[in-house]
Amino acid sequence: MNSNQRNFNIYVLLSAFARNLIEVFIPLILFKYGYSLKEVIFYFFLANFFCLIFTRPCIEVSRKYDNKLLAYLGIMFFIGLQIMLQNMVYSTNYLVALAFIFSIYRRCYWVSRRFYNLKVMTKDKNVSSTYSIISIVNQLGVIFSAYIGSLLLDFISINALTIISIIIFLISTIFLKLLKFEHEKNDIPLNFRKTIKQIPFSNLYLMASYELLNTLKFLITFYIFIYVKDNYQTIGILSVITNVATLLFAYFYGKKINGNKNYLRSGIILVCLTYFLKVNIAPMLLFIVSFLEGLFTKMLEISISKEFYTLSKKFEYNNYNLVYENVLNLFRTIILFICLFMNDLKIMIYITLLFMLLGICFDFKHTKKNYFKESSNE
Repeated sequence: MNSNQRNFNIYVLLSAFARNLIEVFIPLILFKYGYSLKEVIFYFFLANFFCLIFTRPCIEVSRKYDNKLLAYLGIMFFIGLQIMLQNMVYSTNYLVALAFIFSIYRRCYWVSRRFYNLKVMTKDKNVSSTYSIISIVNQLGVIFSAYIGSLLLDFISINALTIISIIIFLISTIFLKLLKFEHEKNDIPLNFRKTIKQIPFSNLYLMASYELLNTLKFLITFYIFIYVKDNYQTIGILSVITNVATLLFAYFYGKKINGNKNYLRSGIILVCLTYFLKVNIAPMLLFIVSFLEGLFTKMLEISISKEFYTLSKKFEYNNYNLVYENVLNLFRTIILFICLFMNDLKIMIYITLLFMLLGICFDFKHTKKNYFKESSNE
């Protein structure tokens, strides 16, 4: 492992811990403050819609300036998000502003982080091994963070939680600053329409449907909080169990998985079945199902992500990232827009599962053509 890989892994570890301390609880904090279920879903819808809007500007900053600048901007908006959570009020304007700030922070963080993911992987011929290491490091960062966050919320205060998350996030920037990838001057224009036509629809659907996991986790966490146990610690404990299983799977099987259709289809079916069970079983069995959730979601994540990063080598990465980010945010935005017209959380979960399950109808398609060279010669 070279110095860039080591510093990037430490950055991922610390930033993942800081983010997960608070992020998973934001919808629950809003609900407990007095916002209705529909209003919280509206917030989540807006956050994804704004992410769709801010993707291109973030990638433009990444191209013209530097990904570190983008990451630093993300941290600034993360701090702004924490300040808003410390000064919560009940109003539609507040909800819109919170979603606005959250989306800028998320876009800045993930666009820059995926850039460095790609950089680390393109320097290593073994994509499976490198991605598995990053995945394990990320999992180590989140394994206990939600539970620690739940204890702070239940026994101390939201102010203590936000201050701690800000401090840890700021510490992570030390290792971000130590990364020594040269900024590559890139004159290739962003062309969403051309790039999306070059990526098979099946690949786009599989990557976008996988990202529905975030929507499912949001909806199911909400369901458990409302109908099973309305305290933060229950959510934190379930998160620990899921993350332990995820870490175990990544460590023992991460390097062995490739993106063939057997892993993909098995992963999709098992994940959908697990989430269906999670909202239909006795509360005492939630802990077992949460462990299975960790195993199956990691199996699906690794098989999808390896395909994502392998395919990315065929494209100019800014254009590829633009398509990926826009497609996944559009997919989530559409699903959440549909949810806005419903009142039953279970129905929302079932519809999201259905869109995800449709992924079994598709396989990843590979191409020998190198679109990166083609774009570079224009």
